[in-house]
Amino acid sequence: MRKEEYDAMFELEERLWWYQGMRAITGAILDRTLRERGDVRLLDVGCGTGYSAVWLRDRFKLPEVVGVDLFPEAAAFWHRRGLDTAAISSVRQLPFTEGEFGIVTCFDVIYQLSSEDAEAAVAEMTRVLAPGGVLLIREPAYDWLRGGHDVAVATRHRYRLSELRRMLRSTGLVTKRTTYANCLLFGLAVGHRLLSKLRGDEASDVKAVAGPLNRALASVLKIEASLHRYTVFPFGLSVIILAEKGRPGHPGATGAPSAR
Repeated sequence: MRKEEYDAMFELEERLWWYQGMRAITGAILDRTLRERGDVRLLDVGCGTGYSAVWLRDRFKLPEVVGVDLFPEAAAFWHRRGLDTAAISSVRQLPFTEGEFGIVTCFDVIYQLSSEDAEAAVAEMTRVLAPGGVLLIREPAYDWLRGGHDVAVATRHRYRLSELRRMLRSTGLVTKRTTYANCLLFGLAVGHRLLSKLRGDEASDVKAVAGPLNRALASVLKIEASLHRYTVFPFGLSVIILAEKGRPGHPGATGAPSAR
């Protein structure tokens, strides 16, 4: 990913509507899971500037969060974010032993990988999960939605829910919750992405938005976040799966499909 993308993330992650809204959705989906599990170590794969890892630590009062990212450009921001437990590493070969973490998060990472590398990355995330641990993965949805932003961030593939679910199940994970996200703004986003494709844009969508519009868009996503506590969405700009690594001897330990 381009260095300027990390610069833009660092400047905008705290206040840009998309980041605010997606954090609210993440919190809604993880809230019950983390309350029930108590103190767990968390690994954020592809942690970028470190904001998400620090936010998860503070939001859920976790004893330790660890981050990894492939690019030195990201590492330059970790100390400034207050993330001192992070390492430069490929997601295809994580520098941890088997079963070290109670939860692994992966936000918008494997969409930049080939299908073979994406499968290897999911297998690695599964390996470092403890039995009974959970993986929360979020990736951009629908390959037909490619636009200028995808050029800027080196998108290889945007996922359908069925594709991502199949990949996770192949590693022995049991899907517990599957949903699309950023549904309420879907129509506006489709128009924007298709227009950028027609114009041949190659610019990132990570850019400042005027205050009133930024607040309005963030409010819509926060409303959607409250709905994620009770329902799932059939379409959206992102796909999210919460999956569990089975415990030996327990139903689903071999990764058999769940009822959902």
